[in-house]
Amino acid sequence: MRIKIGGNVATSKLVERTQPVYPPLARQTRIQGTVRLHAIIAKDGLVQHLEVSSGHALLVQSALDAVRTWRYEPTLLNGERVEVDTTIDVVYALNQDGPAAKPASSMDPQLRADILHLLEVTHFKDRTAENGKKLFEPMRPLLTTSLPNTANRDKIVDAYIDKLLALLESDEFIEQIVVIYGKYFSDQEVKAITEFYGTPTGQRFNDVMGDFMADMTKAGQRAAMENIPEIMKQLCKQFPELANAPNVCPDLSQEKKSELLPMPRKPMPGEAVRQF
Repeated sequence: MRIKIGGNVATSKLVERTQPVYPPLARQTRIQGTVRLHAIIAKDGLVQHLEVSSGHALLVQSALDAVRTWRYEPTLLNGERVEVDTTIDVVYALNQDGPAAKPASSMDPQLRADILHLLEVTHFKDRTAENGKKLFEPMRPLLTTSLPNTANRDKIVDAYIDKLLALLESDEFIEQIVVIYGKYFSDQEVKAITEFYGTPTGQRFNDVMGDFMADMTKAGQRAAMENIPEIMKQLCKQFPELANAPNVCPDLSQEKKSELLPMPRKPMPGEAVRQF
C-alpha cells in the first residue's frame, strides 16, 4: 500500500540527511534555485524512487545524489508500514558564510510556517513586484537598443520584463527568502518581527521602507562626495608619500604660498578703491 503525503509531513520523519554539494560550475556562474523531486519512500524509510519535477540542469544531479542517501522513519497506517509518495525541495542559495545548499524541507515546520506568515503580513509579493518594476524599468532603454528594430520590439521588451518580474513571484524565489530568514532569525525572533509589522507603525515602515533605504543610501553617498576633497587634503598632509602620487594630492606648495600672502585690506568708508 502507498499513501501520498506533503513534503513538510515527510520532513518531520527525516532521520538521516546528507547535505547536497553545491556544484562548482553552478556556483561560479551564480546559479541558484530550487530542485523539486518526486519521491517514493519505501516501507523501511529508504528512498526507493526519485524523479525530477523541476530545477536547473546544473543543480539536479547534486540534489539526486544527496537525497538518494536520505532515510526516513517508517510511516504506519493502521499499524502497518506503507510506502510514501511525496515531494522534496532542495534549495541552492549562494552564501559565503554558511552551507552552500540547504534543503528547504529540512527547516523546522513551525519556523517555516511563521516565516511564510511574516511574508504575508509584510505583503512581500506585492512589495517585491513594486520594487522589481523600479529595478527593471531602467533596463528598458538598453534592452530596446539591443534588439532588432522590428514592429514587435516594444512588446518583446515588455515580455522580457514581465518574465523577470514573474521570477520574483515564483515559489522557488519565495523558498530562497524563507531559507535566508531561517538562517538569520530564530522562530521567536520571526514572531517578534511579525508582531511589529502588525502594528500601524510597522505597516507604515513597511510602506516606506524601499524609498527610506534609497534616501539613506543617497544621503551617505552625498556626504561622502561633498567631503572627499577635504578628506584627501587631510590625508595628503598626514601621509607625505601621497604627494608623489599623480592626481591624488592638490599642489600643497601653492596652498602654503597663498597662506603667506597678506590679506587684502578692506577700504575705509568713503575711501576710493584703486583699480589695477
